[in-house]
Amino acid sequence: MKILIITGIFPPEIGGPATYSDLLLREFVVRGFDIKILTYSYVKQKFPIFYVSKKWPKGLRHIIFLAKLFFLATKSDLILSADASFGAGFMAALVSRLLCKKFIVRVTGDYAWEQGVARFGVKDLLDDFLPLQFHQNYSLAVRCLAKLQSWTVCSADKIIAPSEYLKKIILRWGVSESKIKVISNGIVLPQVSELREELRGIFSFKGLTILSVGRLVPWKGFAALMDVFSDLLSTISGAQLIIIGDGPERAALELQISNSKLSIKILNKMPQAELFKYIKASDVFVLNTAYEGFSHQLVEVMDLGVPIITTNVGGNSEIITSGENGILVPYNDKEKLKTSLLKLLGDETLRNKLATAGLVTAQKFTDEKMISELIKVINIL
Repeated sequence: MKILIITGIFPPEIGGPATYSDLLLREFVVRGFDIKILTYSYVKQKFPIFYVSKKWPKGLRHIIFLAKLFFLATKSDLILSADASFGAGFMAALVSRLLCKKFIVRVTGDYAWEQGVARFGVKDLLDDFLPLQFHQNYSLAVRCLAKLQSWTVCSADKIIAPSEYLKKIILRWGVSESKIKVISNGIVLPQVSELREELRGIFSFKGLTILSVGRLVPWKGFAALMDVFSDLLSTISGAQLIIIGDGPERAALELQISNSKLSIKILNKMPQAELFKYIKASDVFVLNTAYEGFSHQLVEVMDLGVPIITTNVGGNSEIITSGENGILVPYNDKEKLKTSLLKLLGDETLRNKLATAGLVTAQKFTDEKMISELIKVINIL
């Protein structure tokens, strides 16, 4: 079978769709599928990967992408989009309709909500983001994005949801439940050869180190995390907070750091191999997020043997059982986040217990299981 995979990002860029598409390429090829990938990321490797440079202006870039997609799709049996965004999912849905090709879309989140929060003044959290028929409460741009997203997923022959939580979100868009298949993300578990103490020496980590990673956007809760860190220093001296990522909130967060004069660093996003080393060297990983469909990152952190504090939102509770393999707290609840951090940082035995249980959990999310379930879906189309 000839499969065309559409993705907005691809390694060396970091993110769920990039990891997912790279995994599909490698695993499908060894299983005899004829694979091509179309992306916006610059990739040194050429065939079977095609890309459209992000140096082109928006609009023109999308037109070029659509033309390449159409050409590649004429020689494919199936189009599979790694996400439901406008630049990938919508275009894949449009071409699949025009050419009468089978189409599968993987939904990693609510694109209309994400863009609404980042660009169009939406203040609601995802669970409060109104269903499509009530979107007149939002701007025209948000309503258009919501309709495009709904049309994209409704056009698909099958929709892949990485978690039960995301399935519930998709059902709000007017999709038939029979079209949705929940397949947990498969993770290529990280390989870091250096020992933890060796890495701490390389990075000059001296005190207890809290690490958080993600795109610097409002719903990732970095500002609240920094406030909590400021409060707990009166109890735990010498600790440091490191945030790794880039995004529109960076300037505001750096201003907050300069005003506080605390031991907080924001590092630019980095290659995954380097990121895994920072994670392994840390004492506690915190993800204070308002929304998470299914977090690759939580599973990767578990496999690196680092205890986790994250929020009881989205698909997080499908990975973390609070008190057993991590700790769950409400989003932006500074008092509970502070209490949990103090408890974990002050109890090495508890950190080891959660980390050990996390290692066991990580083994449940294998790439082999995910690929096998996806191939079953492909074979019945």
